[in-house]
Amino acid sequence: MKRSIISLMLLLAVTVMPFVADARNYVMCVGLSKYPKGVNSLRVSANDARTIANVYDKNGNSTVSIITDGDATRDAVISAMSRAFANAGPNDAVIFFFSGHGTKKGLACYDGVLSFDRILEIMKKCPARTKVVIADACYAGKMRGSKSWQRAVKNEDVMFFLSSRSDEKSRESRYSNSMFTIYLERGLRGGADVNRDRSISAREIYDFCHDGVIKSTNGAQHPVMWGKFNGNMPIITWNQNTKEYNNEQDD
Repeated sequence: MKRSIISLMLLLAVTVMPFVADARNYVMCVGLSKYPKGVNSLRVSANDARTIANVYDKNGNSTVSIITDGDATRDAVISAMSRAFANAGPNDAVIFFFSGHGTKKGLACYDGVLSFDRILEIMKKCPARTKVVIADACYAGKMRGSKSWQRAVKNEDVMFFLSSRSDEKSRESRYSNSMFTIYLERGLRGGADVNRDRSISAREIYDFCHDGVIKSTNGAQHPVMWGKFNGNMPIITWNQNTKEYNNEQDD
């Protein structure tokens, strides 16, 4: 009997382990610094997208796509998101990062607004259990506003990490990234790894970015995290041989 149980456990290990080992991040990064005439341009948003794309690319366990500036039309972003997440399985993670202008109804692409409802619709179609939306945009917290949106999100396992409250601007900096993306990049690379297990959880990245951004902006900007998700859910995991991991980031 004991031998049968052991054999069954070994069979389950062989069956389950490849799915865990092969789990990947499917990452879509969008950044707009240049907008059409009549819309104020930004200085670092396109580079924000390149920075976060680079973090996941260096991670070695991610499939990364990126669109910036004039290529980031509403239809192009929707199409790219759908393609990027199409191959994700239940054990994978899908991550959508956006840096650019924000509006009351959504995120400002080059030729129109990508609504929060449309983002959620794309996420609903994906079978991945880990779904993350990160928005570095002014008034990003407005995503939490409508009651219909709140009801919809309660039924979906999606984590929303937003750079600012609904009445706050997201600050650029004198460096090559916005203030929020500076801390996001540092945190993902290991600065947020409190327990040093080389896996950055939702709770760890929130605490790191929240505290850092508030301090650096003298309380003018407060990142918020919202949605239905497990606080211990890993946002990125680094293997032992990846030298880009660094859990001793400077302030």
